[in-house]
Amino acid sequence: MGNHTAVSLASAFLTKQWQEQLMQQTEGGCELKRASIVNELSGPLQGEGRLEYQLMYPVEPGDDVVFMGFEQVVASWGDLQGSFVLRHDGVYSQVSGANGTLTVVPGSGSGGFAGIRGEGQLIAKAGEHGGEYRLTLKLS
Repeated sequence: MGNHTAVSLASAFLTKQWQEQLMQQTEGGCELKRASIVNELSGPLQGEGRLEYQLMYPVEPGDDVVFMGFEQVVASWGDLQGSFVLRHDGVYSQVSGANGTLTVVPGSGSGGFAGIRGEGQLIAKAGEHGGEYRLTLKLS
């Protein structure tokens, strides 16, 4: 990847670990939970992501779950090796699965990913333990 060139890529992720714990619940109200997740990345971006989510489970069972979090990605992409952080913002539906935006946190890149910027989308079907990251990345 050359400097200042934006590149689009799609990499698969497989969730290898999901540990969830209740953080806050009020009677008759929503639940706030925390999830610690380990994702295995394959495709153009190969490596591992360690993700921490905050989740809001709605009052009505079956309604959409709102999530946000940060994922430390340690990976290789072609000749590049290093790490960066993705910010996740999205919604999980029991019908359509998880959909959200991904943003590379400015200043989070190290090694070959120093100066990386970018954004993208998270897509995962309901009932599956993985999905796809569609990213547009740029090194400066």
